[in-house]
Amino acid sequence: MVNINEYSILAKEDWNDVDLGDKRLRDRAVKIGAEFLRNPFASPPKMLKEFKDVKAFYRFMDSNKVTHERLISPHIDKSRTRMHDSEIMLVVQDSTTLTFKRNYDIEGLYDVGNIPGIVVHNAISVIPHPNHGIIGGLLHQIIHKRKPKKSRTKEDSEIELWTEGIECIGKPKPNTTIIDVMDRGADASEVMNCSLQNGHEFIIRAKYNRFVDDKDYKYLFEYARSLGSIGQKKLKIQANSGRKKRIATLDISFSNVKLKSPKNQQQFAPIECNVVRVFETNSQDNQEPIEWILLASLEVNSLQDALEVIKFYTYRWVIEEYHKCLKTGFRIEQTQMKELNRIENLIGFVSVSSVKLLQMRDLVRINPNADAFEYVDEEDVEIIRAYYKLPYEKMTIGKFLKYIAQLGGFLSRKSDGNPGWQTLWEGWKFFTTLKEGTKLFKREKTYG
Repeated sequence: MVNINEYSILAKEDWNDVDLGDKRLRDRAVKIGAEFLRNPFASPPKMLKEFKDVKAFYRFMDSNKVTHERLISPHIDKSRTRMHDSEIMLVVQDSTTLTFKRNYDIEGLYDVGNIPGIVVHNAISVIPHPNHGIIGGLLHQIIHKRKPKKSRTKEDSEIELWTEGIECIGKPKPNTTIIDVMDRGADASEVMNCSLQNGHEFIIRAKYNRFVDDKDYKYLFEYARSLGSIGQKKLKIQANSGRKKRIATLDISFSNVKLKSPKNQQQFAPIECNVVRVFETNSQDNQEPIEWILLASLEVNSLQDALEVIKFYTYRWVIEEYHKCLKTGFRIEQTQMKELNRIENLIGFVSVSSVKLLQMRDLVRINPNADAFEYVDEEDVEIIRAYYKLPYEKMTIGKFLKYIAQLGGFLSRKSDGNPGWQTLWEGWKFFTTLKEGTKLFKREKTYG
């Protein structure tokens, strides 16, 4: 296991094999990647500190040998290989918009909600654990230059973002089940058929009230809402712009359903799948009741099967955290770069670094009782013991990282659960300062 202090080794995992046609450029990519991991939320000038390194950074970003695709390819290749190590692997897809509203023009930007920007479509692997999903890696990324609605044609359909994300992964190996988990943007016959044709399963939240082949009901939503509840589940609902974080009591129903082909897409055969409805009848604090109507190609023959579909769908939240890491953590929309190729190359570094940040957070979840020395230096543990005045006893990585998160504002109350990536890395920045101070103190005592 690589020590999480060894930024150069961590960076080599993802950039040492980057094909830029020049060893010096490859070495520079590793050095830049290491700095992104060392100080992830700083701007490049602050991150690199020395003027010569800042100049080298911008020369690197301007090189015609450096592209976004080349920067992410080694990481993506390794992520696609590792995904077949699991019996079940979730492939979660979604898009996020990056806007760059400036008092100067950035050539090549397109319309994102009437603001100049781009759409970044991502596919990530998520390993399903009993109570949470663990990010495996970035599997595919498209930087999409969305045209204004008036200028779009049928060829500009963004459905292709989802189907390309499925096709690039290809067919699973015999002992692996790949499940494509997608939100309402992927509710399209093309996407479902693409998933099945590539040997994947799918879980998609329904957006459209489709025609169904049923003698009593014509439309999907009416059919789903006619199904009686077969059980309940308490679920932690994440907050968003219009919703508070809360524990909701949800009813569950399911049934087999046959979706008719759209009239303008008769080339697709009707799709037989299962519909799982998750709905809230008594929401609190005047919150809008939760209702998910999920379409799943997986077999659903029992309440337990339905609960597993719901669990896998909730793990889609990992990609929301990933996008938040890109935008809020690395503040990529605040970059002052004025050229699109530089921004795209920056996205390449940030996209891979965000995976590393979330994987560090996941250490607390998947292996909290491991000895901290497997991941950090003995000196790191001693600094934490001294700072918090702790007795000498075995330090697990779970305890160590919670102490780090407390430096970043994590309260560590019983009700707080595990720390998130933001408090971990805010704490890690403060801890790095403590560590540098310790080194200076030791140097003074030795040579002073």
